[in-house]
Amino acid sequence: MLQRRVLFTPADLLTSAFALVLVAAGILRLGAVSDPLSILLVAAAGLLPLGVARIRAGAPASVAARVALDFSMIASLLVIFDNLGPLIRAVNPVDRDAWLIASDRWIFGTDPTRALEALATPFISDVLTVCYALYYFHPIVLAGLLWADDWRESRSGLAREFPRFAFTILAVFYVSYAGYFAVPAIGPRYTIRHDAPLPRGAVSRTIDSTLDRLEANKRNCFPSGHTMVTVAVLIEGARRSRRTFLGFLPFAVGLLAATVYCRFHYVTDVLAGLVLVAVTVPLARSAYARVAAAGTSLQTSR
Repeated sequence: MLQRRVLFTPADLLTSAFALVLVAAGILRLGAVSDPLSILLVAAAGLLPLGVARIRAGAPASVAARVALDFSMIASLLVIFDNLGPLIRAVNPVDRDAWLIASDRWIFGTDPTRALEALATPFISDVLTVCYALYYFHPIVLAGLLWADDWRESRSGLAREFPRFAFTILAVFYVSYAGYFAVPAIGPRYTIRHDAPLPRGAVSRTIDSTLDRLEANKRNCFPSGHTMVTVAVLIEGARRSRRTFLGFLPFAVGLLAATVYCRFHYVTDVLAGLVLVAVTVPLARSAYARVAAAGTSLQTSR
């Protein structure tokens, strides 16, 4: 009998479990899924950590191999996000922008994106759009810093921070994805009549076209995942060092401003993101400790 050893991390298990839930939802609503291929792709994203766990058990020695395995979760995350659209429409086909517009108007007495029109200039649009786009790099940069810390400290046997951060940030992403199913919305760019288009510079126009091509799922408004992930990076960055926190802070502030200024989100989305990340981060860290303590090294036989 050939014994095979499979070494899972908590992040592997979380991604596979979340993908399984999405696949089950897609199958249950198969007749309403506009693109059934999305179910297969999400399933593939959920199976990827299983293959990575098998390879990881071989304990590859090279740094490049370790990096490739530890950061492979990015591929699963991107595939899952890119295929949420058909599943969201199948599970909850009614957009809820009217709820979010009403919430903003109840809080502010007007539409915040309209109130900001007087401040809009091409330069401000360029700066804030860059900040908004940098969202994709915040978690990767902090993950790289923590991975490097762990690599340097591994000889002393100190606890590794990268796996904990990976689990926590994935939990933040997946909670935001769950929100898209609960309250599907496309955002004020498409639902609110503004006096004029947002003035755009050359930089913001380029980023706009790139994001439009990359983000196939347009119902990713509530909660603001940009807010959740960026604030989670600030929280986890502060755990690493004050310098790390301050390094991310100005870009995070710019991103939070961009969510509403650039008409990507309602303020209600941002507020919901702040509340959810404040709850998700400590719960995820606690869950990680329990899963890690239980052990994630599994053996299978063939």
